[in-house]
Amino acid sequence: MKNNYLCLTSILVVWLTAVGAHAQNPVKLHTSVEIGGINQWVGAKGDDDTKPLLLFLHGGPGFSSRAYSKKFVKRLKKDFIVAQWDQRETGITAAWSPFPDSLTLEMFHNDTEEVVNYLLKKFSKKKLYLVGFSWGGFLGMHFADQHPELLHAYVSVSGAVHNVESDRRTLALMKKKAAEENNTQAIREIAEIEVPFTSWEQLYYQRKWTAYFFAGKASGRQYPKSMFEEWSAKWLPLFMAASRVDFRETVPELHCPVYFFLSHHDYAANYTVAEEYFNQLKAEHKQIVWFDEASHEIPSQVPKQFSEALISIANQPPD
Repeated sequence: MKNNYLCLTSILVVWLTAVGAHAQNPVKLHTSVEIGGINQWVGAKGDDDTKPLLLFLHGGPGFSSRAYSKKFVKRLKKDFIVAQWDQRETGITAAWSPFPDSLTLEMFHNDTEEVVNYLLKKFSKKKLYLVGFSWGGFLGMHFADQHPELLHAYVSVSGAVHNVESDRRTLALMKKKAAEENNTQAIREIAEIEVPFTSWEQLYYQRKWTAYFFAGKASGRQYPKSMFEEWSAKWLPLFMAASRVDFRETVPELHCPVYFFLSHHDYAANYTVAEEYFNQLKAEHKQIVWFDEASHEIPSQVPKQFSEALISIANQPPD
């Protein structure tokens, strides 16, 4: 009887140890991390800390994802630890650590690397899924090129490929649309645009009429001039530096799985440039996923489809 008791006790201890080793704990992170020499906000949510890690890089530059991310985080946190980061001079990070100096691409590339390394260490992971939206797609593509060994996959969502070429193509289409509709205001304001942009007013007119002609006429009213003027004072030099980078030339190959989330209605980051780049890009696995119920803002416009596509990538990894 004593031996049987000891045997049962041993089995119970082994079972409890095994259960403890695979315990599933929820994740809720809202913290300040020293990144690039300043305190920056990093957050994460997940129902299960054993799930894979996903980092979402917001667009802009300067536009936090926290305002629109709730719908897709709610869905994704069942399958991932979903991390977000307010980049320098954005959102909570800007409130905590105002940065008076000029902003450079190198700063943001270095910050991205530090955030990834922090998250991998924090959650004891070797790799993560990196999802870059618009400007975040610019940062993400650079990171995927430099550190493919840290990624399960890279997902470019309406990502920048070569903004100068994108804006040239969209400008030509807008001129044609304005002439066809005999829209005198559009014709007059579009005539002031030069690509590459030399002023914030040109960027404003480009985005205003892109939204009007290609994303629904009502959305054209969502771009007040004052917002562009204020934004451009800080961000335009950085934006234009990024716009001159052409990934078709600088990143012809990626050494990790890569997915492009695109819309045939996206003329802010003209989808034809991204599609051409995808076709020439060499990668161990690559795939385009189309979201034609959206335009540029795929994560906020179709959060359900966006989330389902990411879950599908994680559940069906390439061979």
